[in-house]
Amino acid sequence: MKKLVLKSALFAVAALAIAALLTFSLWILCSPQSMATASERAGNYSFAVTCADLRFKYTKDTSDLARCAEDAILSGKDKHILNYGKKLIARTDFDEVCNAKNEKLSQSQYGKYTADYKSYICGNVAAAEYRGGDLQTAIKTAGKANSETAFIKLTLEVAKKGTDKEKKELKTAIENKYPDLANIL
Repeated sequence: MKKLVLKSALFAVAALAIAALLTFSLWILCSPQSMATASERAGNYSFAVTCADLRFKYTKDTSDLARCAEDAILSGKDKHILNYGKKLIARTDFDEVCNAKNEKLSQSQYGKYTADYKSYICGNVAAAEYRGGDLQTAIKTAGKANSETAFIKLTLEVAKKGTDKEKKELKTAIENKYPDLANIL
């Protein structure tokens, strides 16, 4: 009798686990954007990137790719930052998305405290490229934003971990355009 009760209990637990797994899987497949939102709220940006990527694969919309890049930056994983950030920067409508994001930020209560979106993306991608060992590409990426703000993240990375040669190379690249920033190095 005890074995029958134990088998029944184990069967019930297994059935519940399978039902939960199926529900979770269907939620991701049917509504990846809501799963990404739930993951973002929980602070699990690595999983949010996965869900946002699935949404992007469905829509091919640049704003969905922007969400992937944002979640990648918040996850702190250079692999994801480079993957989604480079794709976003390469999109022909990247400037349009940046303008829309800037407009939304300026209307928020935090608008006065935020840098522009293009600088945010380019600066974080540049920093990830530098951490990957490619300072020249990082300088070019930061330069695409045409803003001192894009170079701040890169400059801080180089100042913190760079060799004297790298510091001099970055300083030479930015000193004519952004002399105050170059003085950090």
